[in-house]
Amino acid sequence: IVLLPLAPFAPFVALLNVIPFGSFIVFLGLSSASRNPELPRFVRFSMQQAVLLDIALIFPQLFQQLFGALTVKFPEALVEPASSFVFFFITVSILYSCGSNALGKPPNQIPVISAAAEQSIGPF
Repeated sequence: IVLLPLAPFAPFVALLNVIPFGSFIVFLGLSSASRNPELPRFVRFSMQQAVLLDIALIFPQLFQQLFGALTVKFPEALVEPASSFVFFFITVSILYSCGSNALGKPPNQIPVISAAAEQSIGPF
């Protein structure tokens, strides 16, 4: 029942998982399309934020693999809250962006991400 709102996206997720390097292809597509001046600025800004949020998700995985290879063990009291923070930050960012887009407002209040997206797409 919790996943019911996500049900319309299931075919797209399945297709993305079937295509080799599907998520990487979508990443490259969003990244290049966000720099297309023919698209509305509002759309380019949202696409660039999606790209930057995807990049932000790389860092926890990178740290996990790096410290896992070094056999450095962090206490669970540190790892669990950090993982939860990343999950909640991304979830709240996505909900905020969807809500702002639905209201016709630019979702430009996400710390660090919005400023970087604004700088990346330029003033026009």
